[in-house]
Amino acid sequence: MKKITVKDIYSGKPDAKDEINFEGLSGFIKTFIVPQNSDLESLITGNHCFISGYKGTGKTALLFYLDNLIRERDNSACSSFVFFKEEFAELKKEEFDKFSKRGLSSITIDKDTLLNNSEFEYIWRWLFFKRIVADNEEFNGGLFEDNEHWSKFIKIVSKIKGPMNIKKSVIPNRVRLGIPFTDPTGSSVGPEMEVDLSKGSMENNYSIFVKLIDDAEDALSKVTKTDIPYHIFVDELEAYYGDQDVFKRDLYLIRDLIFTIKRFNSIFSSSSMSNIKIICSIRSEIVNAISRFIVTKELNKVTSGFEVPLRWNYNNTNSFSHPIMQILLRRIAISESEDDETYRSDKEIIAQWFPETIHEIEPSNYVLNNSWHKPRDIVRFIVSAQNSINSDSTSFSQAVFESSHKQYSIDSLNEIREEMRALYTSEQIEDIINVFTGFKSIFSVEQLRTRISKFFGDSIMDTNFNAVINDLYRLGFIGNCFPASQMYRWQHKGDDRLIISDEWRIMIHQALQSALSVGKRHDYRMKRFEKPQIGDVVLFKVKEIRRSFVNGCIHFYGGKYPAYIHISQIVDAYIRDINDFVTEGEELRTVITQYDKGRFECSLRKMQESGERN
Repeated sequence: MKKITVKDIYSGKPDAKDEINFEGLSGFIKTFIVPQNSDLESLITGNHCFISGYKGTGKTALLFYLDNLIRERDNSACSSFVFFKEEFAELKKEEFDKFSKRGLSSITIDKDTLLNNSEFEYIWRWLFFKRIVADNEEFNGGLFEDNEHWSKFIKIVSKIKGPMNIKKSVIPNRVRLGIPFTDPTGSSVGPEMEVDLSKGSMENNYSIFVKLIDDAEDALSKVTKTDIPYHIFVDELEAYYGDQDVFKRDLYLIRDLIFTIKRFNSIFSSSSMSNIKIICSIRSEIVNAISRFIVTKELNKVTSGFEVPLRWNYNNTNSFSHPIMQILLRRIAISESEDDETYRSDKEIIAQWFPETIHEIEPSNYVLNNSWHKPRDIVRFIVSAQNSINSDSTSFSQAVFESSHKQYSIDSLNEIREEMRALYTSEQIEDIINVFTGFKSIFSVEQLRTRISKFFGDSIMDTNFNAVINDLYRLGFIGNCFPASQMYRWQHKGDDRLIISDEWRIMIHQALQSALSVGKRHDYRMKRFEKPQIGDVVLFKVKEIRRSFVNGCIHFYGGKYPAYIHISQIVDAYIRDINDFVTEGEELRTVITQYDKGRFECSLRKMQESGERN
């Protein structure tokens, strides 16, 4: 075992593609953790063909892991990675051999191309036909049997001529069709007719283009696949809210790409081609944007029936057995190992690398509470620690956490910004973030509305309040907090919807609080100038006991306010004599339930009930 410091730990890269390109495949595979309940066999051999999840959940990583797993089972397997609208770095020369049976390419579209289109399925079918032909050539014709059906398929596809680059396919405004015919002298002539692919172009031979695509699909369904496994992996489906025409065009492109992938897999399945498949990653927020901004064509039926969602919530536990913590432990173990075979146990690593508590919180709890239970959070955490002034430490001490926390928070906020780009303009994103900057970490809906009305009138948060805060909840920017029981609700823990009510509070995610200049100390200073609100937990001092009421006052950050407790709010049972339960002068921990005629009504029963739930 090597003695290492924080800066020596294998961190990887936030993006799996970059990690493999620059760090190598070996470290990536060794540190990869399969999410619990992810059915990989359904992707390799079953009907599932989509991997869905939010940014940073490991969709790209799972594609590369699947590719490696398929190759381990059959070293003759070939694959093709297609990145939508994405340029990628050249692989380092020493890594090239590892990718010798992997084709890497991108599909791009210029900003001004096909802006008026809303239907792209025929264009996508053509591009996949080209990809299949190009891959078969790149892999020395080993993917399909060279018979009359394959020859017919190639002949039809070759009639459609567009920009040709095996590594980069460009979606064009126009293509040319080579339709040969025989003239009266018996000579074969191959004229080229141009097809405008933009909307409303039926007069320019578009119907011939459609007919060729349908014929190519029919020919493909009859080809014979060899026994060499062949997979196409599609990734980087991105669209950014900005120029409305470009944004909507990209959403239409992605929507129809998803339909096309499902269509091709159906062709392969019905044609008994069991060892060929297209697998695609889908970012959840892009699907949400499609549902919000364009006609979906029942997209959810396609994705929900054929997707494997990436979820990392693990029985709601925050122990070191959580798969996200296992990623961290494994990266430490691999970094310590000298022979790539002998690794220390988790128990030994935890004992050396983590203190008993961090700010009085158990270490795995602390790390997970500052994360969204995504693999990328662990990469960000390690990188932040390695860039801190305590990177020479031989453990993740409290000093390491404190010195890296600010940068981790800033990087986390930038990740949320990126996710928001599928829904809002850059200006709207900044307005939203400014609403929360310097506010409070925990607040009521009423307090948030008051702040927006006072300082951010006519912003997107003012004009579209409910939609924005539900987006922010889904993205993990905010969660729910119930003060009486200290219950918390987060999207990444499986709680699907934000609760908007008087009793429930909104809470900014702990990892974002430093970047937004909020926190418990700031909350305390601000509450000294505020009145109590429904849902607040307060101390109630008993002053007078009547037959059906207890009168008194509540203390709230230095202020005193008249209050009462009704007999029905003392215990959940019949009370014969209220004096059996309360005594004059005692202080009770209660929760405010309403404001009535200048007094606050409090409940002791609701505090007891919430305590039982907690």
